[in-house]
Amino acid sequence: LKIMISVIPCFSSFLVLLCGHHVRALANSPSSSPTSSSFSGGRTYNYFAFGSNMASSTMINLRNLSPIASTAAVLPGHRLAFNIPGVPGVEPSSAAVEPLLDSNEYNPQLLQHDAVHGVLYKLSEEDFVTICRTEGVPFAYVLHRCRVIPYVGDKKSAGDERLQSTFLNHSSSIENSTSNGNNIKRTEWGIPAFTLRAARKEWRKSEDIPPSQSYLNVLIRGAEEFSLDEEYVAKLKSMPAGKTWLGGGLAEEMLRVAEGRKNNKFPPF
Repeated sequence: LKIMISVIPCFSSFLVLLCGHHVRALANSPSSSPTSSSFSGGRTYNYFAFGSNMASSTMINLRNLSPIASTAAVLPGHRLAFNIPGVPGVEPSSAAVEPLLDSNEYNPQLLQHDAVHGVLYKLSEEDFVTICRTEGVPFAYVLHRCRVIPYVGDKKSAGDERLQSTFLNHSSSIENSTSNGNNIKRTEWGIPAFTLRAARKEWRKSEDIPPSQSYLNVLIRGAEEFSLDEEYVAKLKSMPAGKTWLGGGLAEEMLRVAEGRKNNKFPPF
């Protein structure tokens, strides 16, 4: 037991160092520079949340983060997957996104595939490292570069409308620039961001594991908070839940306890 107690803090410190090194390496690589930026308080990162992190309470109360900005956003050419194995009977799985084709390049075919709605956060470097560490990067998840389209949620179809108009305008810009002898980069659409996908290739190819109803409820809570498209929210509400031994799962209870501690309803031991 004493050995375990001494090893756990060391392992946690190792994870912090590993995640920090991983994030800084990405930030310093030429291909990742558009995904992060600098401001007076230091470097910032665009992070697209699609799972429980959509709920601002998860970010603020459970993870103790301070997002600089947030907005509804849509990620085209990806599907919402539940392929991160969890604890059977408790929290069977967690969400990830899986690309259906290369969505970093402009491609009209993106409109013919699924899209994932979520929340685009702007985070400080410290908070982004915390996200990576608490999400298990690079063991459970790996960082995935993507391009998302922000929108102002209206609980109707603002996201889909913004997606359609963005691709229509970009297509027209490419055609006009080509005819005028100019050259518009095919990646100049949307906002570059980091998101998370399954770390293991076998997970990416495996069938989804239905998550707990409690976990789905946190996703729905975040989707409704940011007024995501009603069709997408309905899709989340219709997803089948996995079997659990303890009620509907623990995700909501963990969030409730975190909120209680923030409000001093559940003081720490």
